[in-house]
Amino acid sequence: MPQTKYFSQLKQEKILMTTCSSPSAPPHDHDFLELTYVVQGQANHRIGDHTSVIGQGDYFIVDYGVHHQYDQIGKTPFVVINCLFLPRLIDETLSNCHHFQDLADSYLIKFDYRNLSDRPTGRIYHDADGHIGRLITRLSKEYNEKQAGHQEMMRCQLIEILIDTMRQVHRPEELPQSSNLVQYITDQVEKNFMDRLSLAELARKCCYSLAYVSKRFKEETGMTFQSYLQMVRVRESCRLLANTPKKISEISELVGYADPKFFNQIFKKQTGMTPREFKKLYRKDPLL
Repeated sequence: MPQTKYFSQLKQEKILMTTCSSPSAPPHDHDFLELTYVVQGQANHRIGDHTSVIGQGDYFIVDYGVHHQYDQIGKTPFVVINCLFLPRLIDETLSNCHHFQDLADSYLIKFDYRNLSDRPTGRIYHDADGHIGRLITRLSKEYNEKQAGHQEMMRCQLIEILIDTMRQVHRPEELPQSSNLVQYITDQVEKNFMDRLSLAELARKCCYSLAYVSKRFKEETGMTFQSYLQMVRVRESCRLLANTPKKISEISELVGYADPKFFNQIFKKQTGMTPREFKKLYRKDPLL
C-alpha cells in the first residue's frame, strides 16, 4: 500500500491497523515498520531478494526501506491485516529509530541480535497454533474501539508478537566460547549500569588480565568499556526523561552519575542536546 496515503495519520497515532483485500500490490517500501498477517487466500510474495508463496496464518515483518510486493494466486480473495507502526509507539525515545534492529535492542524488548540465527525481518513465519492471530485480532479491536489506555494495551500486544517472532530465530545453542567474556561484561553493564563499574574489577572476576579483556571488548563491540557504559547510561536517562516526571538531578543519580554537571556533559556529547532540552522535546507533561 502506498505510504503517502496513511503516513499523516500514522505519524500522529504511531500505529495504523487496516484490513486489505487486493489481488496485487506493486513493489513498494515504507518509512515505517509493517507487520502483515494473512487472513485468507494465497499469493506469490517477494520481500527483498526472497520470493515465496504465502497463505492463511502466515505473517511477516517489513523493515524500513525494504521493497516487497505480492500477486494473488487463484480465485479466493487474498485478505491481510496490516499493522503499520513507528518505533516510538514502543518508546518515545525511539523517534529517530529507522531500523528494526534498534527497536529490538530498546529498553522494553532488549533482544540481542547476536543471539539470532537470522534477521527477524524479511522472512515468512507461520502461526501454527493461532496465537499470533489472536493477538492481531486484539490489536485491531483496541485500535478500532479506542478505549482508555488503548495505546498502552496495543504496545503490550505488539511487544508480545515481536518477542514471540524473534524467539523463532533465536539460537538454541550458547554463544561461542570466544564471545562469552564480552557477553558477560555487557550483561553486567545492562543490569548494573547505575552502580560503580570498572572493567578492571570485572576482568578480575573473570580471571583474565585487564589488557586482554580491554582488547577483546574493543574488538567485539567497536568501543571502549567506558564508552559502552556511558552509552547505556545515557540511553536509560533518555527513557526516564521522556517517560517520568523525575528531576534531572534525580535521573543523573539513578543512572550512575553523582555529579549532575558531568552527567550534562556526557549527555550532550552523545545526544547533541542537554537533558533539559531533551526533556522539553520528548516529555509530553508541560510541567517540567
